Amino acid sequence: MVNTYTKMRRSNGKIKQWLVDNGYKDIHLFPHTRFCKDVTIDQIDFDGIAAKGTNLVLFQCKTNNKPSKKLMIVYKEMSEKYEIECLYLVNFDRKGVICYK
Repeated sequence: MVNTYTKMRRSNGKIKQWLVDNGYKDIHLFPHTRFCKDVTIDQIDFDGIAAKGTNLVLFQCKTNNKPSKKLMIVYKEMSEKYEIECLYLVNFDRKGVICYK
């Protein structure tokens, strides 16, 4: 069985490659430590930041964890409020990366 840290690193690598393949630039994943897990903006957690053209993109990386409808509504509201793109990227085992906006 793979430990959770190794699985997270593998998923983050696949998600980062997906972002590059889909035209995102300047991709930065925030470091995860014992006490600092995610960057919180407007009470929403994010794992990284990127740019697509002149647009700012914040994203959350998950493994085998589909987002709830309530969470996606919150992401959409934040996107409209700050005029940025918020992505929820999930790396499903044996399916690959799926992007929820």
